Amino acid sequence: MTTRKLRRLILPVTLTLLIILSVGLSVYIWTNPSRYEHENKVSTASSSSTLATRTIDDIYLPTQLVHTDSAGKQTLLINKNVSLVSQFKTQISQWHATSIVKVRVTSAKSYEALLNGQDSYVLNFPDSVTVAMFNTIFNQNLKNYRSSEFSRVVIPVNDTDHLYLLNDSKHQIYSVRLEKKSLKMMRKVLQAKKVTAIAVKMTYEGNTTYLDYTQPVTMQHYSYLMNEQSASQLANRLLDSDGNSSVSVRTHNGEQIYTTGAFKRMTVNNKLGTVYFEDYSDSGDTRQISFTTQLQKSYSHLVNLGVPMDNIRYYGYDTTSSSVIYRSYVEGFPIFNQTENGDVRIQMTSNGLDRYYFSLDSLQVPVPTTGKQTAVTLPSSTTVLKQLVSAGYKDNKIGSIELGYQWSQNKSSKLVIDLTPTYYVYYNGAWRTYTSMLNES
Repeated sequence: MTTRKLRRLILPVTLTLLIILSVGLSVYIWTNPSRYEHENKVSTASSSSTLATRTIDDIYLPTQLVHTDSAGKQTLLINKNVSLVSQFKTQISQWHATSIVKVRVTSAKSYEALLNGQDSYVLNFPDSVTVAMFNTIFNQNLKNYRSSEFSRVVIPVNDTDHLYLLNDSKHQIYSVRLEKKSLKMMRKVLQAKKVTAIAVKMTYEGNTTYLDYTQPVTMQHYSYLMNEQSASQLANRLLDSDGNSSVSVRTHNGEQIYTTGAFKRMTVNNKLGTVYFEDYSDSGDTRQISFTTQLQKSYSHLVNLGVPMDNIRYYGYDTTSSSVIYRSYVEGFPIFNQTENGDVRIQMTSNGLDRYYFSLDSLQVPVPTTGKQTAVTLPSSTTVLKQLVSAGYKDNKIGSIELGYQWSQNKSSKLVIDLTPTYYVYYNGAWRTYTSMLNES
């Protein structure tokens, strides 16, 4: 047997074994507490399983590392084996932030000058966080401006005493004075590890920073075994945390509705694999909580949901619905289409009502893919924008163009999820792939 034929045989066999293992685990789960879903009223036992969680500082880490060299050339740095952002977190946590002051900024142009300053690194958050969260993430203890918001950390290479926190929406800059600042460890990481540099350009326009991909981008295609949470175990966790409640279940319009008393309700859409949970038990609390508290409390709710957190990161905050949004990531790129919105949403209203929306499905372990599927080359985001405008889409209605992964079920196996790299465009209040927009024009 030739080497080529042997390789072709190994991949299907490996995939088959992984699928068999996943089926076995799924059968074990399905044949246990999930059986009560067919009954009208049940008394559940509290789930005693220990959930693997990630700490709050990991969930709220920045997702992008951008380097600007001495000539002003910018690149997005990624490493398939090591999280460069996590490495920077370790480095910054060893520094000592002694004070923070607000810098007087006279114009958006001066703000952009610091954003794109030569010889610097920029850590980009997907959306705003607070200085208090900066303390949590990077193990610091800044006492002033704790409620002030920012979404970028600028680290000048040649400034040994400072880093800067930038707020796009109001082009505000906060200067953080440092002791023990050193980039020696990061230089070793960037030199010793295999780092991919993707050509980008950060543009500040209309109180928003856009990350443009200035050249065609080649990204990997991935496939994962899918993990599906048991609705019954989820009901145990969310509706019967003390083990003493009686949970009722009924079916309405193809959805399963679990309730306990008059305060908690969980609706499972089996067709979409989504869960909508409402908790009225704190509805008497009408206090307005701070943004920092919302971020902290939503993390606690995320842990209680039992959503596998290996790939979960903070994605943003929806001011309209007061919802903290989380999304799965691969190599620093967000995954879309896992649910209608492609995300986990945790809403905390001013009257104490909590609502959660998330998917039963999550990624488990990667599976081998064939050579033809491993890489996809996409055009530059500049080219994508020109194509959309030429197709009749209004430039002023096109928001962010984001490089990410499209979640779709594998055609050969329902247990496998394919992640295909593509551009997502925020248009008319929704995320859509650029190819679907062009096909509809």
